[in-house]
Amino acid sequence: MVLPKITILLATFNRAHLILETLESIVNQTYTHFECLITDDNSTDDTEKVVKAFIEKDERFGYYRKPSTYPQGLSATRNFGLNLSKERDAQFIQFFDDDDIMHPQKLELQVLPLLEDSKLDFTLCMYRKFDTLNMIDFDLKNADDGSCKITFKDLAKAFFLNLANMNSPGPLWRASTISKYRFDEQLYYAEEREFYLRILLTENPNYKPVEFILFWYRKHPHAITSGLYSDPQIKPQSERLMRKRILNFMLQRKNVPFYLIKSYLVSAKKEKSQHDLKCLRDYLLRTSFFKPRQVALLIYSYL
Repeated sequence: MVLPKITILLATFNRAHLILETLESIVNQTYTHFECLITDDNSTDDTEKVVKAFIEKDERFGYYRKPSTYPQGLSATRNFGLNLSKERDAQFIQFFDDDDIMHPQKLELQVLPLLEDSKLDFTLCMYRKFDTLNMIDFDLKNADDGSCKITFKDLAKAFFLNLANMNSPGPLWRASTISKYRFDEQLYYAEEREFYLRILLTENPNYKPVEFILFWYRKHPHAITSGLYSDPQIKPQSERLMRKRILNFMLQRKNVPFYLIKSYLVSAKKEKSQHDLKCLRDYLLRTSFFKPRQVALLIYSYL
């Protein structure tokens, strides 16, 4: 049996001092049929030199400097990787970050359910945070501290309500599901949240939680985005834009979940946003507003 290839999309920026630890964790995967496309957002340190020296030893790794046709930022770097994966007819896609650590069995344990069930769109694993490598415990039985929740009947709702722990390195995607989407390149923060909400609300994808700690998320003050943007206003501006994007996306759809309408309506009332209130009222009026919950929301919008 020929095993399918997993395409790892590893975005990087100025990580010469950390990326080798990440690459070593990928090399140590028990599932060996993978390719790792390292997309560099034009690092100004020795990242390119460090990576190129490493990948000379392993043809499964490739280094790609992001062309000037893409804007700066993590969203565009991930999109560059997605475009590369599409050109290569990827079957499965795994996003990863340049300072995190894969458990040796991450790819193996997450691809098996996808191979067994063709109706699954992705698998989702748990993770833990770490500061130094000596904190990492690869023992699957002992690593779970109960802080990471990934099993929900309605993942979209749980994710929107910040109950589900889902970020880019967690899911292993079937390429046919993920390859039609791209990150919003105008978002410099909250781009993952907007990206995954859009997919979850559009696709209502089938997923299987793999309840093991299969990657370790490095928590430090120099995250890939914080190193790029020194303006303190960029983060709140990006978060506001993300909410606006989701609101506009939501209002173009039918049968938007009650919790979404309620959340945005409460926010619009709190922020005294007449524009958002009007958009939400119009949406409620042109849908089946005779339902009790929607009537209540409509009345609330005028209070």
